[in-house]
Amino acid sequence: MARVRRGDQTKPEYDAKSLVLATARYQDKPLIVASGLAPIRTTRGAPRFKLGYELGGSVMELAPPTWMLKMEGEAFIAAYRRHLDEVGVAAIASSLGRTIASSGKRGAVLLCFEDVTKGQLCHRRVFAEWWQERVGAEVPELSASVLADG
Repeated sequence: MARVRRGDQTKPEYDAKSLVLATARYQDKPLIVASGLAPIRTTRGAPRFKLGYELGGSVMELAPPTWMLKMEGEAFIAAYRRHLDEVGVAAIASSLGRTIASSGKRGAVLLCFEDVTKGQLCHRRVFAEWWQERVGAEVPELSASVLADG
């Protein structure tokens, strides 16, 4: 876990609540480009199709471990949430913060494959709910209305 030591206090490298985050599918190019956020891979497998934009990095701490990929429904959600708890907010915030900083963007859009508008279960939305519970910061799914709200 990346931490900065200051005297007797251990402090996370990045403030989790101040990170600007959203989620989307790799295929949502117009929304991703319009967001001005760094497109960040959060999947074990890379897209095998042309994206039309450059990835700003990857945060593998958010990718479900391979053994989880065949799980479904509540079993997947519970296992993935345990995974996130094991990694921890500070480590995830540090990894996201470093990736955002190296991209030069103001925040990150966390990407994977599923179409949540069609009801597909997706780890990016499980992460978003977990992040809001643990950090108190909303992680919206990109949409035209989200972009309009700025």
